[in-house]
Formats: sequence, C-alpha cells, structure tokens
Amino acid sequence: MSAQKIKTKTKNFRLYMVTWNVGDRNAPTDFTELLKLDQDQLPNIYAVGLQEMTGGDDHVYNDWTKHLTEILTDRGYFRVKSVRMQAILLVVFVKREDILSFTHIESEISRAGMGGWWGNKGAVSVRFDVNGVNMIIVNAHLAAHMDNVRERIEDFHTILRTQKFRDKDVDHILDHDYIFFMGDLNFRLQKVTSTYVERAIRYGDYKALMEYDQLLKCMEEDLIFVDFVEGQITFPPTYKFDPGTDNYDTSAKRRIPAYCDRILWHVHEDSFENIALDVKQLSYESHMSYKLSDHKPVSSLFEIQVYPSPPIPLPVRFLHITSSTKWTSNQEEDVHYKFEISPNLEYHPDKWDWIGLYKENFRCIRDQIAYVYIIQGAKMNKDGCSFVTFHNLSLDSGKYRLLYISEKKDTLLGISEVFQVVK
Repeated sequence: MSAQKIKTKTKNFRLYMVTWNVGDRNAPTDFTELLKLDQDQLPNIYAVGLQEMTGGDDHVYNDWTKHLTEILTDRGYFRVKSVRMQAILLVVFVKREDILSFTHIESEISRAGMGGWWGNKGAVSVRFDVNGVNMIIVNAHLAAHMDNVRERIEDFHTILRTQKFRDKDVDHILDHDYIFFMGDLNFRLQKVTSTYVERAIRYGDYKALMEYDQLLKCMEEDLIFVDFVEGQITFPPTYKFDPGTDNYDTSAKRRIPAYCDRILWHVHEDSFENIALDVKQLSYESHMSYKLSDHKPVSSLFEIQVYPSPPIPLPVRFLHITSSTKWTSNQEEDVHYKFEISPNLEYHPDKWDWIGLYKENFRCIRDQIAYVYIIQGAKMNKDGCSFVTFHNLSLDSGKYRLLYISEKKDTLLGISEVFQVVK
C-alpha cells in the first residue's frame, strides 16, 4: 500500500474586491460601507476596480487613488500596485504586516476597443505570488449595449490572449493558481421588459431575473468564463440608475435594469501536491446607498488558502539595523546589506536596483524619502558585504525603514527593522 501524502498546514488569506463604474465622478467622502471598514476583521487584500473614471484628464484618477490610499494606509495597508488604462483602474492594497508574503508583482493591460486599438474597453490586471501561491486580479470593461453579446465575448478572449507576464510558469491569466475577474462586464437581461424586471425587483425575486441573464446563458454554452464560478446573486440589478438617485432609468430610452457589474473566480485546486487550494465566498453584494453614477458598486469577500509562510526568504538582508539603531539627521549614514545565497535562492543585482529610506508607515514603494541606486553607490567591505551611503539627509525625527527594491522585478527584496532618526 502506497504511503499517503501528508498535507501541509495552510493559512487563510482574505481578499475583498470592489467593482464600480463610477461614470466620471469624483470619489465619495465616505468609504466605510463600501469597504466594510467597520468590521472587526479586515481583509489581508483589498482590490478596487473602477471603470469610466476619467473623461480624458487625470483629475478623477488622482482623486480616487488619493482617497483610497489615504483611507487604507491609515488603517495599516500598503498600496502594492495600481494600474490604469485610460478610464479603467485597478488598485491593490495589502496589510503592511503581510508585505513580506507578496513577491513577483506585475501588472498588465489589454486594449479591446476598436478592434484592440483603443483602451476604452478591455482590462487591467495585477498579479503576484502570496506565500508561493500565484494569484491574478483582473478588472475589465467589456463592450456595451444589449445586442453586443458577441463583442463582449470577443473582448473577454482578447484579454486572455494578450496579457503576458514575465514569470514563464504563469505567463498567461489562466495559468495562475487563483484567478479573480471583476468589472462592468455589460451583460444584460434579454427577452424581458422593464415592467417585468422592476416588478421582480419589488418582490425580491432575483432568481427569476437570472433566467434572462446573458452572462449565465453564455457560460452555460461554454462561450465565456469556462470553469469559472460566480456566487448566487441576491441583490437587485446594479444598472441603470438615474445618477444621484435610487431610481432606475427614467429617460426616454428607459433601459432595462441589468446585472452589468460582476465578480467571478477560478481556482486550480490541485496545483500543489501538499496543499489543497480553495476559495470560499463569504459575501457577494451590491451597495445601493452609493448614488454617484448610473451603476451601483458590487463587492465580494473571499477566503483563500495559501502556504503559511513564503517558500524562500527575501534574498537581501540588512545588517546592523535593529530597533535600537539611531540615525542623526544631516549626517552621513552607511547602510550595510548582504545577498543571501542558498541552493534555492540566488539573486544577481540589476543596475536599476535601489535602496530606499521610508517612514515606518509608508504607503507604497514610491513613497521613499530618499534612495540610492546600488550599482552607482554600492561598495564592498572586508566581510564581503555591500554598503551604500546616504549623504547628509535632513530628516524629521521619527521611525523609519529601509527597503531594497528590484526595479526589474518591481518587487520588494529586502526590508529592515524599524529604527529611529533623531535631530
């Protein structure tokens, strides 16, 4: 009898996703209900996907990014990546305490408008490894209008075909262990009247409405989202509203309410021999109190399984930096570091790698106070370790960290302990 494989203990990570077509409106003043900020247990990862978020300038983009970053970083999160293609934005935050779990962070875009030439439709994505398990989050805006089902399907397959990543083991979207896909997918309720839909909404009979849903019919025919899963919809259609109200379209067109805004997922459960990957959807809901645009936002909370710790430690270790270390403002300070080499870990520095100085509660990788490119400034000491020098920085008193950043891999390779700067 063959020996039974022993399963490794896993760790639960929670992912909270929001998709919202914001109709070129600025960010709301209160995100508490949308992001569930009043909950006792906040997720490990926030992913916010927005569509139609700018009319051509950066004002709306900057407004949303600024508000989301301020709100979540003040609650202990780090903005790991943001990616934008014209009016489509995806911003991903992780808990600062989990930052060492996230590696190989990349982003991609896919243009699907005008036959792939224009980015008003298409998708953006962020992918990363979390404790050695790879995951991708996609935010899409597919072709509009009731009759354009074929175009929506073509958009979806264009996104799958055109997104490529540097990791050769997972260079396409569908190669990832966990795939989460959200957005204004623009599928409508067909062969049904507004009167019928609005009556079903009044009685809360959302199951009856799903019989007319274009997306579900396409999935049943394996035309789109093959092997993907969507949770049960228990909320009213999220499109189309008169902006600023809870009233469905009262214009002359009187568009039929529809479930345009969706969140789906796919998991390769057997990617690893010693752990079973799994997704549990803990919530799937709309947020009807938000009235910015003609869409209501939709959110979902997931629980996934990953390894309990990263399979390989970070390759860069900072030396002589402890909680008792003190730097003095306006003085030169040497930073010593070492590359950890093992049979499973070897890293060759790139000419664009850099070491950054950050405040303890830094918000993103680009939040550095100062930085030094390691090739330009690195020296070797007698112990075989390298060091760079920060020259006469005028710093406020407080707590700081050092980060080693790989520009080529766009990821964190080393982080120091928190230390003190004094005047």
